[in-house]
Amino acid sequence: MSPRKGQPHDHAYDTETLDEKADRIRREQGLPPESGEGPQPCHWYDDGHGGRFLIPGCMARVINPDVDECSCKSIEEQLADARTEIARLKQIRDSAQTWHDHVTRAVYDHPDGVNIMKRAADRAGV
Repeated sequence: MSPRKGQPHDHAYDTETLDEKADRIRREQGLPPESGEGPQPCHWYDDGHGGRFLIPGCMARVINPDVDECSCKSIEEQLADARTEIARLKQIRDSAQTWHDHVTRAVYDHPDGVNIMKRAADRAGV
């Protein structure tokens, strides 16, 4: 029996990314979309009426706003972290691609492989 709407495993047919889902929920709740900037380092906010407020971006400034050095990552550190994350994601993608290629080859090597792939494509609507 194949899963139906409202049944377990519906997530297997969900093509909405997490970001798209978050944006949809924010719209449904009447909230503005998130800015894609991510966390910001410590900075000052000027309200335009002479008021100036520190917006802390690290725990050092949250605990003591007058501390001279904040512990926010520099742009170079953020770039290094991003490059590390990209390399990690590429490794995961390559591993998944290798697995996919081996499974596909095993199915095609099966005596009924072409029919199996055709039925899978039909079920997927491809």
